[in-house]
Amino acid sequence: MATLLPDSRAMKAEYRVQLRFSKIFVFQAFMLAGLIWTANLQLRRSPNRVELGFRSSSVNYAPVALNPADFAPLRLRGAWTLTSDDPRFGGISALVLDDDAFLAVTDLAVVARFARPGQARVPAWLDELPDGPRSSKRKYERDSEALLRDPHGRGWWVTFENRNEAWLYDPRFGRDFGRIDFGIAAWPLNAGIEAMADAGGEVLMFPESGKSVVRWDGKQAVRANIARPRGRISDAARLPGGDLVVLHRHWTLLGFANALTWLGPAPGGGYRTLRSFPLRGTWRDNFEALAAERTPAGTTRLWLMTDDNSQRPLRTLLIALDVPKDLAG
Repeated sequence: MATLLPDSRAMKAEYRVQLRFSKIFVFQAFMLAGLIWTANLQLRRSPNRVELGFRSSSVNYAPVALNPADFAPLRLRGAWTLTSDDPRFGGISALVLDDDAFLAVTDLAVVARFARPGQARVPAWLDELPDGPRSSKRKYERDSEALLRDPHGRGWWVTFENRNEAWLYDPRFGRDFGRIDFGIAAWPLNAGIEAMADAGGEVLMFPESGKSVVRWDGKQAVRANIARPRGRISDAARLPGGDLVVLHRHWTLLGFANALTWLGPAPGGGYRTLRSFPLRGTWRDNFEALAAERTPAGTTRLWLMTDDNSQRPLRTLLIALDVPKDLAG
């Protein structure tokens, strides 16, 4: 019995430490929520966007130690925080692989092309989209959220959520030559199309709510439901084997809750959730970008990026995850 008393006191002390840590954690989460709310309020004021034109820039990759168990059954292959001397590098909203480099759009209607981690120090380049909805001086009007290579090889689709529009740009982002206007009332403010994916020659567009999808065949838009939605969708990708994966996130009192969800056809039309894997240990990271590729070893690799919202303690984080063969289609 004498040996139990010191253990009991130690447990009480540990409880006090854990309680204090929990309060700090919740306080940080509320601070983070306040920062995001302030940023969303500011984006509706004008002017708050300045175009700097085409620039070459360096991007620095700092390795980050994350717990592989937080991503199981997906396999963590690496994580890096990215910084650049160009102030526009950040606020990443969407990510694709273009040849052997990354191509991303930010929520300031900026296109960024940059190298993979470990490659030779290839300079990145950043430039504004050549045109977009309404005023180029307001982030609210040019809030670009999704990026997709046109299924017919004409260039790139980019969506703007507050205006509920999708614009088609040429392969070099030199000009635009088509757009879809869903109407300002199609979705609520800050809840428009956040993600796109290829659907066999058509385009799937996902509003942020995560409850529906819009299929665009080049002539008309058809809406369908997503059964058993798991959260707000921030990006989507078609895996090399054909699987459709969406990136989910929602806000909790402890910060961001992020997850990857596989979708499949639902009986009677639309889509349904097949399986979902939380990305644990990422409470302060706002994941908004997802890309997929087949590696030389034949595995499927997912690349995820976060939106730093131009606010600390958020960061621009890049993560590589491999999909086990029993999960990859």
